[in-house]
Amino acid sequence: MKKITLELRVGLFVIISISLILVYAVIKGEINLRRGGYELTAVFQYVAGVDRGAPVRVSGVRVGEVKKVSIDYEKAPLVLLTLYLDRSVKLGHHSKFLIRSYGLIGEKYLEIMPTPITDTPLIQPKSYIYGEEPMPMDRLLTLGEELGRNVRDLAKSLDRVINDPKFKQDIVNTVDSIKNVAEQTTQTMESINSAALKLEEASAQASELMASTQGLVNQSRPFLVQTLLNFQLASAGLAQSTKEMVSLLEKTQSDESSVGKLISSPELYLKLDNSVQKLNRSLEEFQAAATQFKAASENLDALASDVQSGRGSVGKFLKSDELYNEVTGFVSEIRAKPWRLLRPGSK
Repeated sequence: MKKITLELRVGLFVIISISLILVYAVIKGEINLRRGGYELTAVFQYVAGVDRGAPVRVSGVRVGEVKKVSIDYEKAPLVLLTLYLDRSVKLGHHSKFLIRSYGLIGEKYLEIMPTPITDTPLIQPKSYIYGEEPMPMDRLLTLGEELGRNVRDLAKSLDRVINDPKFKQDIVNTVDSIKNVAEQTTQTMESINSAALKLEEASAQASELMASTQGLVNQSRPFLVQTLLNFQLASAGLAQSTKEMVSLLEKTQSDESSVGKLISSPELYLKLDNSVQKLNRSLEEFQAAATQFKAASENLDALASDVQSGRGSVGKFLKSDELYNEVTGFVSEIRAKPWRLLRPGSK
């Protein structure tokens, strides 16, 4: 019984060991239990620690694993990741292959960002796909350190600038300038609005003027038509008068008419010439008399003006109250004592 128990323990130990080896092989990708899949090769220059057996996910869903990791030293060198994917996975031609991790320092895996199956031709088995390089963690930390250093320097610079009295005064001046510009802008906008209102009023007045002009034109149209008709009639009359004048001149130039005889007769011409000369002399004498009459009228006007304004002897005599009183007194005294005219010295 003890012998059976010992053999049973050894058998169980062997079975458990083999099972663990198989599970480990499956986890590490040495043994693939899936059937009907296909392989792809993803090419990277840096894989950030992705190892054999790492999951392969499409849009976050696990669809395969990294079957093999190898290095091609002939080119660059390059890291070749052999991927084993389910046969149901269909990837568009421009699908992206990325290396990511769970969290900041979690397990690395390969992420595929697929494009629609309409992005043809689809990626075929055994194809080589170039993936996008991940950023190394140490480089990311270095960038973070540089960013922190830059932020610290920027904070120090801002602190120095803010505590600078000149900078504060410059800010105040800038704010005042902005305020002045805003006020000027407001005034300018008010001026523009006022100009727009005036322009609108001017447009309305122009519209009224155009309407009035149109009405005036409509009202004046019959008169213009009548004027044109009258002008046409006058032109026709003028043409007729011109014809008659030409006919009259032709008759005048001939010796048959009375006017022609008058013009062609030398005796009548001399008599008419003498009469015209006498008439011219009479007109000259009349013009001289008119000139003298005009001068006399101007003298009378000047005399009347002097008399009215009290200038000159006559004006002073007529406008002077003292002379008027003396003459009035003299006349009254003569009326009362007329003998003084005969005997000036008597009383």
